[in-house]
Amino acid sequence: MLSTKYFGHRLSSFISKPCCSRFYSSEKPWEDPWKHALPKQEQTYTDFKESSIDWSYVERLLPKETIPPMPLNCGILPSGWRPPLNPPPSLPYFIGRHRMHQPSLFLERRRDLLNTDTMDLEYVELVTMAEISGDVFECEKDLKEFLEKELGHPIATYIDEIKGRIKVKGAPRSLLEKFIFEKGF
Repeated sequence: MLSTKYFGHRLSSFISKPCCSRFYSSEKPWEDPWKHALPKQEQTYTDFKESSIDWSYVERLLPKETIPPMPLNCGILPSGWRPPLNPPPSLPYFIGRHRMHQPSLFLERRRDLLNTDTMDLEYVELVTMAEISGDVFECEKDLKEFLEKELGHPIATYIDEIKGRIKVKGAPRSLLEKFIFEKGF
């Protein structure tokens, strides 16, 4: 026990007494926080009855909980979707697909320049190609050659090697998708 000479009477009485049992209990309130917050309910005022309806017709309309595996030998579908080549092409880079088996292409609109005649901001569309692994600079070089040949004018690109992304200014999303499909990814 600590001396009251240095700490005073109140502090010594606090230290000698055991604290509340709440601090020393083995309960873990973070596992069930509502147990302490809500009063314990002894009875319910409602009753339930299980329905005998056949829900199989409704369950067919619900979305699937898991995404089915990617079909590999189906050719080109009417929507324009193609499966990747199996085995993948032997290039120094690889372009992956996201979880819905689509190429990872994202469209972004940004403010570009101020039009001095109308004093309005002009907008530009950037297409981001993501999930690139391997040599991102080689992928950008092949992509730039393909797009400049298709469009007939130079395009601007920005490479983010850490995230594995390439941003393209001046090309539509459909051409980047065509590039990915023609390369076999």
